[in-house]
Amino acid sequence: MFLRVFIFYHLIFEVLSITKIISINGEVESGPVPTSVDSDTDCPTSCYFNSDCMLASLATSGQCSLYLFSALTTGLKIAKSTETTESIVYFKFQVTSSDDTCSPELNNTNLIFASENGYTYKWEYTKEGFSFPRCRDGWKQFDRSSGVSVCMTAVGLGNTNKVNAQSACQKLSGMLIGLETQVEAQWMWDQIKIQKGYEGGNYWLAGERINNPGASGCKTTDFLIKWSDDGMTKGVAITKNTNVSNLSCTDGKYNEDCFNIINVRGVTILNDVLCSSSSANGAICGYKL
Repeated sequence: MFLRVFIFYHLIFEVLSITKIISINGEVESGPVPTSVDSDTDCPTSCYFNSDCMLASLATSGQCSLYLFSALTTGLKIAKSTETTESIVYFKFQVTSSDDTCSPELNNTNLIFASENGYTYKWEYTKEGFSFPRCRDGWKQFDRSSGVSVCMTAVGLGNTNKVNAQSACQKLSGMLIGLETQVEAQWMWDQIKIQKGYEGGNYWLAGERINNPGASGCKTTDFLIKWSDDGMTKGVAITKNTNVSNLSCTDGKYNEDCFNIINVRGVTILNDVLCSSSSANGAICGYKL
């Protein structure tokens, strides 16, 4: 694998940000439809000066193709090849001056692409080459049975109500998201433990029960939930999963129609709570791909 480095500098908010382009012998294995560039134009330069460009490829025929972030509706995978292969791919990524080295080793380099709106995305190393994540750094992708793909992140907070938890998500350009699967629940429990330690916590989720059957019918009634998360969450099957849910529908006096995901001292459940509660100390945020 042959490595080439192109370096450009930008002064942004008084912090030196260095944009680099590293090229390797390889080819795009799968991805969105690229934008073709005139063969007389320098391929890496074309990508660098196009703020939407995240990757360029130069075929053996001399055809340069730009892969634009705004067109990324599917995954993007790069297959590495030997130096004898004439096709080349160019990664555009950014580092700060403190992280800069003149000739970085590719295996030790964080290939981080910064989109026009300032969000960052880190290329993932794979056995075959590289894969570009569809979710922003710090967010986890889940593909749901409805065909919707979502990105989630867990946000640790002080004791807070649902309104403030929603505001915390909105500051991250997301919103409170509902729960669909046990796999998602396990990821949420893990995040709470990482953020809150063994003592743990309970994080707000989207959703509000519409028809509360009371304590006597809580385990058997097929109740409805209005998720209010931009269509990311569908159905209520997770509430019947006894490995995840422990719902009571009431605290003995008032209806509990909202939801927290809980990991407290090893006790991991999906719990229903008063919608006016302010005892949760985090939020699960999401956005739709």
